[in-house]
Amino acid sequence: MQQHQRIWYPLAFILCHLFALLIYGSWLFEPTRTLWDAVDTHLFYFLNGSLEQGEDWRIFWATANTRMADIATGIGMIIFFFLFVFSGPKNLRIERLSMFGILSGMILLSQDGGLVDLYKQILTVNRSSPSLTLEPVFRLSELVPHIQAKDASHGSFPGDHGIVTLIWVSCVWFFASWRWGVAATLIGALILLPRMVAGAHWLSDNLVGSSLLVLLMVAWILCTPLTYYLQRLGEWILGFILPRGWQRNGGQF
Repeated sequence: MQQHQRIWYPLAFILCHLFALLIYGSWLFEPTRTLWDAVDTHLFYFLNGSLEQGEDWRIFWATANTRMADIATGIGMIIFFFLFVFSGPKNLRIERLSMFGILSGMILLSQDGGLVDLYKQILTVNRSSPSLTLEPVFRLSELVPHIQAKDASHGSFPGDHGIVTLIWVSCVWFFASWRWGVAATLIGALILLPRMVAGAHWLSDNLVGSSLLVLLMVAWILCTPLTYYLQRLGEWILGFILPRGWQRNGGQF
C-alpha cells in the first residue's frame, strides 16, 4: 500500500473495528468461547507434546525461548523492514525510512508504561499460561534447566510478543506490497511459535488478546490522517540528514 497516495482509509478503519469486535465478542460469548478453549487446549498439547521427541528438540525450543533469542528476533524484524526500505528506488528511501519510524513508534507505544497498561486495566483479564493450568505438561525449565527459558506466565493475556509481532506484520502489510506482507505473516507465525510450544502463552492470548489491541492501533494510527502527517514530518526531518537523491520528487515534499 502506498501511504503517500491517500490521507486516510475509512473502509479499513471501519473493518479494523468490526474485526476487533468480532474476535473479542467470540471470545466472550459462551458457545464460541468453548470453541476457543478447545482449540487452545488441543493446540497446546499438540505443540508441547512434541517436546517428548528428544533432548536436541528440547534444547532447540528452550534456546528459542530465551532473552537472547528475543533480541535476535527483534534484530531480524528490523533487518526485514530495512530490506524493504532499500529494495526500491533510491528516491523512495527517505519515505520508507519514515515508515520505519512510525512502526518503531507504534511498538514503543505498546510497551509497558504505554497503551498496553491501559488496555490491561480495561480488559481486567487475569489468566495463567497453559503450563500453569494444564497437566500433563513438559516444562522446559525442568527439562533443560541449564537454559533460562521462559515457559510460564501468571498474566499471559494478552501476549506481549504477540502485540509486537502483529504490529510489525500489520505495518509491513500497510506500507509494503502483498508479497512482503505474506512473507512477514509467515515469519510472524514462526516468531509466536516458541512461547506456545513452551506453554507460556495460549493461542488466544495472541489471536484475541494481542490482535484486539493491534487492530485498534492500526485503525486509529495507520488508517487515519495521523500516519500521513507523521510520515510527512519524518520525511522533512530526514531530508536534512540523508542524501537528497533518496527523497521523492528531488526533495520536494
